[in-house]
Amino acid sequence: MKATKVKALLGSALTASTMLAGGAFAADDTLEIVFINDGHVAPYHVAWLKGFEDAIAAYDKEFGSVSGHWLSAEGSLEKMILQAETTINEKPDVMFVNAINVDAFEPLVAKAQEAGITWIAVHSPMESADYSFTLGDVENGKNQGMAICALSGGEPYKVGIMLGQAGNPSGEARRAGIVEGLSTCDNVEIVAEQPADWDTVKAQSIAENWLTQFEDLDAISGVTDAYMYPSIAIAQNSGRELDFFGYDGDIPILQQMEGGSVKADILLSGTREGWNFVQMAYRIHKGETPEKVYDFYTPLVMTEESHKMALANGFPEDVEVYYVADALEVAEKGYLEFGPDSVK
Repeated sequence: MKATKVKALLGSALTASTMLAGGAFAADDTLEIVFINDGHVAPYHVAWLKGFEDAIAAYDKEFGSVSGHWLSAEGSLEKMILQAETTINEKPDVMFVNAINVDAFEPLVAKAQEAGITWIAVHSPMESADYSFTLGDVENGKNQGMAICALSGGEPYKVGIMLGQAGNPSGEARRAGIVEGLSTCDNVEIVAEQPADWDTVKAQSIAENWLTQFEDLDAISGVTDAYMYPSIAIAQNSGRELDFFGYDGDIPILQQMEGGSVKADILLSGTREGWNFVQMAYRIHKGETPEKVYDFYTPLVMTEESHKMALANGFPEDVEVYYVADALEVAEKGYLEFGPDSVK
């Protein structure tokens, strides 16, 4: 994808928010945002939370009276429920909740709404929430699966898929999409599927087992880039040449795509997402009504060489693909799309 497309994307992000009034808040017009996340140590989460913090600071500097903080449940459903209950009692304006299990939070959504808090469900949509911030997981997974097909070379090709956490709607949607994408070719065989529960330690164990069990394994597909780090290291240390297909747009993964073993990724970027949260909260606070299900724009990423190869092998021309340099620019600079200038 050429730089002009990046500029066009950023321009469309600005246009989408031009309905908002500019200028600082009135003296009593404050906006407090709380983001409750399931983790905080994976590279995606680190970038996500840092992007959120940076966006809070930028919006407060520009408009005044914008504050917020994040909480990490560290993978514990019980801790997340307690954090949500405590936050509701503190009555912020907007809550973003990346629920470990959405069913467990249904009673708390109603309680938050009764307190006048806007509840935004993150990644896993909730009908009861005021809004759901989603990622187009099925479509993204399908694009990854079709990329695997198109880059497999037409020969027998064995792939293992590392899944999310059982019962997590976002992870299950990604898996369904990947399988759908792989159904577009008949030379790719799924030899293993196993949940890694969004955990890099479990991903490492799975990768070690697969490389021992499947001597002819060609590729590992993951529903998160967190699985790529240990899997790539294990393959390199064992002298195995595998292809990897990721999902997250982690900057360190994107940086090694040129000439590396990662063949395709999905451009989420935690930095982008953190900035988008604050922009979305600001838009709602100023009276704009986004779509109830807000679908975050997440294109596929390949190198230009891989994209040309994929197209030659039947990859659909209408699937939006970012090349690595452009993907990195967007991934690293969330303020370009979602900073204070986007809502003036």
